[in-house]
Amino acid sequence: MKVRWPWTRRADGHDMTCREAVALVTAYLDGALGSSELDRFERHLEECPHCHEHLKQVRATILVAGQVHPDDLEPRAREDLMDLYRRWHGEDESG
Repeated sequence: MKVRWPWTRRADGHDMTCREAVALVTAYLDGALGSSELDRFERHLEECPHCHEHLKQVRATILVAGQVHPDDLEPRAREDLMDLYRRWHGEDESG
């Protein structure tokens, strides 16, 4: 059995990595992908159970988080979430 690290390019000729697919999830959900990129993304989802599951988890998170309002959070929880986002966003820009 051949094991493939999910971040590497696929050997079957598709040119989208899992890392690239994950980066496109928000644009996909917003309907902001061009037709070529959309086709590549959807092909990748059809063949990659990991990214397909990631998309399902993001959709579930949106459903739940869409019901949380800033006033529902205690100040410390809001601060922790914002700090986490800032760190993630900073890492994303430098990587």
